[in-house]
Order: sequence, then structure tokens, then C-alpha cells
Amino acid sequence: MLDSGSKWMSSFQFPVSGFTKHTFRLLGLLLLLVNSNVANAQTDEVTFTAYADAKEVLLNSYFELTYTLKNGEGLNFTPPSFRDFTVLSGPNQGFKTTIVNGRMSQENTISYRLQPKKTGRLTIAPAKITVNNATLESPAIQVTVVKGQANAADGSAEVFLTARLEQEEAFLGQQLVLDYILSARVDPQGLSAVSESDYEGFFAREIHQYDTRGMRELVNGVQYNSRILKRIVLYPQQTGTLTIDPLSIIVGIPIPGQRSQGFFSRPELRRVSISSEPITLQVKPLPSPRPENFSDITGNFELRAGLTRATITTDDAVSLQLIVEGTGDLKRIQAPDLNLPTEFEVYDPKVLEEEYIDLPSRIKGRKIFEYLLVPKTPGNYTFQPKVVVFNPDSLAYQTLTVAPMNLKVKPGSGEKKSGLVAEAEQNQGLYPAKAGAQLSPKETTFFGTSLFWILFLLPILASGGLLVYQRIQAAKPTIDPALRKQQLAREQALKRLEVAEQHRLKEDARAFYTEVERSLLGYVGDKLQIPRADMTKANVQAKLEELGANSDQQRSFQELINNCEMALYAGKDNASAMEETYGQAVSLLSEMEEVLGR
Repeated sequence: MLDSGSKWMSSFQFPVSGFTKHTFRLLGLLLLLVNSNVANAQTDEVTFTAYADAKEVLLNSYFELTYTLKNGEGLNFTPPSFRDFTVLSGPNQGFKTTIVNGRMSQENTISYRLQPKKTGRLTIAPAKITVNNATLESPAIQVTVVKGQANAADGSAEVFLTARLEQEEAFLGQQLVLDYILSARVDPQGLSAVSESDYEGFFAREIHQYDTRGMRELVNGVQYNSRILKRIVLYPQQTGTLTIDPLSIIVGIPIPGQRSQGFFSRPELRRVSISSEPITLQVKPLPSPRPENFSDITGNFELRAGLTRATITTDDAVSLQLIVEGTGDLKRIQAPDLNLPTEFEVYDPKVLEEEYIDLPSRIKGRKIFEYLLVPKTPGNYTFQPKVVVFNPDSLAYQTLTVAPMNLKVKPGSGEKKSGLVAEAEQNQGLYPAKAGAQLSPKETTFFGTSLFWILFLLPILASGGLLVYQRIQAAKPTIDPALRKQQLAREQALKRLEVAEQHRLKEDARAFYTEVERSLLGYVGDKLQIPRADMTKANVQAKLEELGANSDQQRSFQELINNCEMALYAGKDNASAMEETYGQAVSLLSEMEEVLGR
């Protein structure tokens, strides 16, 4: 519980007895990296939000409500009364820090599991928290509660796939987001793709950073758990009617009443093929007439520009950089004609950088052009680049501009001239000759030089070293490969756990649980000398009992493996769950080493 006046933060606790020398080294390195990154990271603004994983919910069901404080430490958290709901669990706290592209983001969360007491449109009042002596309020949350059955046996589909495009009409080059949403009444497992549209007529990019939290939805009175399976950003490249073909996948649905045969075997599944419906999009041409200097890009953009120097001479060159940044297809834009003064000789511009950054619901692009300018005559000059884009929100062409940039050109010595010679001399200045460099006289003969003796003696030394190495290896006793694997079991398991910890810090849940499972299975298999094919519950239990493992250790091992499998195939990415799983794995590995390492 959060008491009045307490800091709204959570602390991570690890079982000390479960840590090893390797784990402490890993944590020390991580702390150094985090501290160095935090020192240079920029922190975003403080926000306080509320999120419910359901907009509609059944009367006899429940939903999760999460409050998130970003980039701040809160005091005096005050939740609403929840008078129309039964609190099944909570408050549950969580904490997360991420650094992406030099920007640090901190999240403190507190969540509740709520069950509605009545039907209708229910409103949850805002929660409050104090940050830096200011009181922040979360938005109010509305949930519609209806009667029904969470597991309706009315023939409704157990699982289905929906493709949702944010608009039915768009302009040429406009950025659109396409979501593939998986909805299920059961727990689908073992997803695999069969076919996907080639997005003909579009430039497509996949977004990897998006909200993976599930959402409870009612479809024809039936409760489904839905989550985004894949998110694609599309840029139409041609006008007219474009069609997006269905996405087809195969999912595994557990067969009711079936039990797994082996300790590590997967539950028996019924394979079901599902597909989304095709989508059509009407792409409209840009309005006419187009401005003469139109850049050929559509979207919301910003323009920035700068000169590398404010004062030069006629012997110098100066670089003007133009940065176009925003949500749109930047591949379509070519270097704009800046209508620069005729007193300058301008070389063909080049692209210094073109990159795209994933945002939760968009892709933001940035393209940097460089113009090399060589002045012909002295004077004071002003530059004010302009770029014309089409803004789909305002349905109008928009002229982007920057503040005027002033350049002072002084008379030079006249030794350098504008043109290719000046450009060559400017580029040469980037790589100055080393001070004190001297020319060495050319050797008249190769025999007797240092290089001659190195090449002569190298084969002899290599042959002698190889003979010594072979004799040392021959003198060593032969080690049984199975015994060698048994000796290295603990070391290999720790290495995999260190890799798992890296995936946890990156919030890559699938890779994290995969490495934890490999670590535990590999350790037991190598330590007990059990082939993976023979690792049944009976075999493992008999071996563990024979070597003195107690029933709690056997049960903990089985539960941890099952948790990894469930998390792996259910797509769970809860940070606190991964932290708990990692701590349990380290602790269990240490306890089993005390028994099996004797």
C-alpha cells in the first residue's frame, strides 16, 4: 500500500543467497552503464496518466486499471473511491527506467484489478498525486458494463484476426498506420505466419515499438482479449483504389481435457488457420494547382537549417545544412532548390543522413541535406531556406521556413579560387599532413632487412610452437565429454542467465523467457546427464530424489519451467514478472548446485 506522504517508488529485492560471483559482476557493470547513461541522458516531461485494459466489460468479469507517473517522484497518491467496483487486487506497484537515443524515461506504476458491481456506463474519478509541490490529476476513465457470459458457448469464434487501417481515404504519400489485432476467448499458443500482403502500391515499414498491452473487448456480447500482433506504417505511392491482402497465421489452441505427456513437453494443441479480411484504400491525388517549388512530400514536417560558420573569406567555403523532420515519406523528397545568391558557387547537394525513429503510434523521419557554398565576392549575405509540403490535416500546401541566417564574407588573399580547386583544397584541409613527417630513402636491397629476417624466422617459430602445443595436449588426460558437460553445467547456466538479464533490461520478454528456460533445462540435462529427448517428469524426479533434492526444489523447478512456457506463448511482457522470474531462477540454480554439485 502507498501511505500518505510516501514516495511513489518500488524497490527491487533479490535473494542474496542466490547470487554468484558472475551475477555480481554483471550487476556492477550494469550499474556503471546506467549511471554513465543517466548522467548524459535528457529526461522528458512529467506526466500522470490512467489506462484501463477494457472499454467494455461483462458484469461478472474484471479489468485492470493502471496509473502511470512518468519522469517524476510522487507523494500523497490518492486513488478514487471505486464505489461502483470491487477491488479484487491492488494497489500493485512497478518501476521502470529506459534510455533510448540519449533520452531517459522513468515510469512508476500502480495498478488495480476491478470487478464492476452493476451494469451501465461507469465513470472512475481521477486519481491525484503530488510532484514537486504541484498536484497532478489523471484523466477520468469510463467503462461500459453489460450483462453476458465471459465464456459464451454460442458458436462464436474462439480466435480471430482483424486488420484495422486508421482511414478509408488518404492522400498520395500520407503516413497511415495498419494494425493486425488478434482477439481470442482462449489462450492461443505457437503463432506462426503463413502469408502476408506485399503491400503493392505502398512503401511499408514495420513499427517494433508499440503498446503490447492487451485490451478486453466485447464482440457480439462475447468477451475477447485482444492485442496488437503487428503494426505497419504505409505510405501510398500511387493514386486510385489500393488493396491490402489478408494476413494469414496459424495458432495453436489447447485441447480441453488434454494433459501433457512429458515434464517438458508442450500441451497438445489444435492448429487453427485464421486470416484477416482484405482492406481497400482510396488514395486521392494532391490538390491542384501544385506550387512551383513543391517538395513532393505529404505530412507534418518541421524545417531547421544552419551554417557551419558565420564569417569567412573569399578563400574559404561554407556548408549550409538543411534538416527536414516529421511524419511522412522522406524518400520522396530531393534536395530543394534554395535559390541561393549568384555571388556564390554552389556544388551539388548531398544527403548526410536519412533515418527513421519508431514512435508508439507513428514513424518519425529525418533527412539532412548539405550544400557546399564558395563565395566569389565579399559582402554581407542573408539566407532563409524554404520548403513547401502538403499538410493532410489542414488540406493545404504549407511553406516551411527558418529564421534568417547571416553570413559575412571578407576579402581573401586571392591564393585560392572558387571552383573545383577551392573545393579540393577545402577537403584537403580536413586531413592535414602530420607535423615533422620525413621521407625515408628507398632500400636498395631486401636481403638483410628487418622484414627479411621476420619472414625468414616466422615459419620456424610457428612450427616449433605447434609441436610444443601438440605434446602438451597429448600429455593431458582424456576427459569424458559427458563429464566435461557436467562440470561446465553451472558455468553455462550462469552465462545464459546473464544474457537473459540483458534481455530483461531491454524489455524483450520473448528472448528473456527463452534464455531462462534454456538455462534451467540445459543445467539439469548436463548435470544429471539426461538427453533432452528423455527429460520426462519421472526421469528428472527420480534423479533429483536419488541425489537428495527435496520436494520443494523439485516443485519449484517444475513451476518455473511452466511459468516460462506460459509467458513465452502468451506474450506476457510484464516487467515485474520478468524480474521475479529472474530472481527465482538465480535462487533455484544456487540451491540445486548445493545438492547436485556434491
